[in-house]
Amino acid sequence: MIRITFIIYIIFPLISFSQTVHNPKILFAVETYAFLKGQNAALQKVSKEYPQLKPVAVTAKKNLNTVFGRAEKNIRQFLRKELSDIQFDSLNQHIDSLSNQHLSDPIEKESYAHQFLLIAKERSNENINNETLSKGILSFKYHDAPHEEISEGHVDFFTTENHPKAENTFLKIPIPKSWLAEEAEMPETIQQFTSYYGTGNEKILIVTYDLPANLSNLTLNEKSILSLLSPQTKLIHTEYLKIDNIPSVMTETEESIKYDEKKMKIRMLQFMFVKNKKLFCLQGSIGPAEENVDLKLQIKKYEPLFRLIASGTELRN
Repeated sequence: MIRITFIIYIIFPLISFSQTVHNPKILFAVETYAFLKGQNAALQKVSKEYPQLKPVAVTAKKNLNTVFGRAEKNIRQFLRKELSDIQFDSLNQHIDSLSNQHLSDPIEKESYAHQFLLIAKERSNENINNETLSKGILSFKYHDAPHEEISEGHVDFFTTENHPKAENTFLKIPIPKSWLAEEAEMPETIQQFTSYYGTGNEKILIVTYDLPANLSNLTLNEKSILSLLSPQTKLIHTEYLKIDNIPSVMTETEESIKYDEKKMKIRMLQFMFVKNKKLFCLQGSIGPAEENVDLKLQIKKYEPLFRLIASGTELRN
């Protein structure tokens, strides 16, 4: 009988693969890739054993490719970049071998094939009954253009209402569905979100600072922002804009930090405004990365997403 859940295609590649590769994002990509390849193998199995169902299986495969094809293509490109040719070829062979092994027995009943085709139809409507797989597909579908995840409607709205760190301040902020919400250690950070369901090195932080009395009338401009930055932070440029019709400033900065006993750096876009004696900061960041890594292209890739989040933010008194 075909195994409907295809959990086997997720677990087995990781058992051996994780022994040599420990990067969480790569392992996340492998999980998703194995699922998509296993799904295609099962559709081929249905077509072969029940020729009368082949037209339905072919249609299902086309519909699934419309929804998941971009994700699979991006995962393949990502893994080719991150792995050696030998590792990538070995991974594909391993997944294909396991697919053949676990689909070697005949499908016992035609009703089982029908059941799987119904599940495939549901998946083509982006209904996947597995959160990790769902997030993985979304993450890599928009790997090449992260802002499109929100613009195409895959968005959750985080609100600070009743949040213990928000102190009666209400913010409503659009966040891509594939990003993982995490508690932050810094008391000023209300919430943080990490790309690729927590395995990426891109973050969105929601930060508020209570302004002291001597800064209660703070006006944000390049001079005042420079005075707020640490000596380890370089201001690259500033831009004036509005967030929820509130005068705001966007800064691009790069900060040198010490991470795991190594000198590293983080590149950030920070969208800041002052309201009700508080400084609000929506921060999108890339890193940490080694000092010799140029993060300019990476921040440019994510800038449309970070801008979209800032422009969609609402503040209520």
